[in-house]
Amino acid sequence: MSPSVPTSASPAVLATSKPTTGPDMNLDSGDRLEIPTVDISPFLADPDSPSAQAIIPIVRSACRSTGFFQISGHGISKDLQQAVFAGAKKFFALPYETKRALDAHANQGLRGYDVLASQSYLDDILPDLKEGFYTGVDLPADDPRVQARRFLMGSNVWPDAALLPASEFREPAEAYHAALMGLAIRVLQLIERTLPYGPGIFDEFIANDPITPMRMLHYPPARPETERRGKTQYGASAHTDFGAITLLLQGESPGLEVLDSRNGGEEWVPVAPNPDVYVVNVGDMLSFWTRGEYKSSVHRVINREPGDRYSIVFFFDGNGDAKLAPLDGSQEDDPLTVEQHMIRRVAESYGKK
Repeated sequence: MSPSVPTSASPAVLATSKPTTGPDMNLDSGDRLEIPTVDISPFLADPDSPSAQAIIPIVRSACRSTGFFQISGHGISKDLQQAVFAGAKKFFALPYETKRALDAHANQGLRGYDVLASQSYLDDILPDLKEGFYTGVDLPADDPRVQARRFLMGSNVWPDAALLPASEFREPAEAYHAALMGLAIRVLQLIERTLPYGPGIFDEFIANDPITPMRMLHYPPARPETERRGKTQYGASAHTDFGAITLLLQGESPGLEVLDSRNGGEEWVPVAPNPDVYVVNVGDMLSFWTRGEYKSSVHRVINREPGDRYSIVFFFDGNGDAKLAPLDGSQEDDPLTVEQHMIRRVAESYGKK
């Protein structure tokens, strides 16, 4: 979710640079951006094994070059993945008024339905042509953080079971969120080993019911230019993600593109859907912690297909009280907390006209 963080930032804000909206420029460099696929099953089985140690430099290189890599051998069952996709499709097929009754912006913690074309990361374009459904760590209504209306902390909301049975939507979504929480923590532990700061550097960040929004997303086919009245519209406009890491499961349709600006120009490189992998990308927080060594790369979504596109995105944004200070020990005068950073970035992404 957010525009990118450079190698240095003012103490009061994680500084960002605005992604470009200009025309694509395909560079004939002979050095096309490659996003590696890493089998993480050895690391999940035994992080200290030689086979697990062999993948660490591959992940480090990917984090330093593009901030994108894909993981196989992740242990998430295909049955669960398919059940979540099936439930999402059923939810998005419900009547608009039924979905709108669960408006995420009216619910504590940003839980529920995200209205079609309500978000944009850039000025002077139409809002993104996508709708979504948010879930997260399900805190009870009497939790002090919910009572205090802490940002992105709340209780999940669900459609009436008479309209969409819990077994077809709620239950798979809850099971999937729990599974992805575990997987994301293991990926962070893998990334921890690619850094020179020793064990436990993310312990505070992953504690205290971390902020972990999950978005089920539906991208309708692109609108004809006559409907757009000459304005640009994307499925998701160019942005980087707000948190530490993102785990993306793409559906069958392509659309994800990563900006390759290594040679001073712009080339949008597609990331083909693969049902066997998760796309992992570094977010702004991890880039900031490493003072820009690990890249939070700009990406976007364009649905060029005649049919609908679906994806499930899991964001690990972390402990709302954790301080965002560089891992090398250099001190910020007034570091933001995770919650403060997220308030600012989410508000900006929904504030475009």
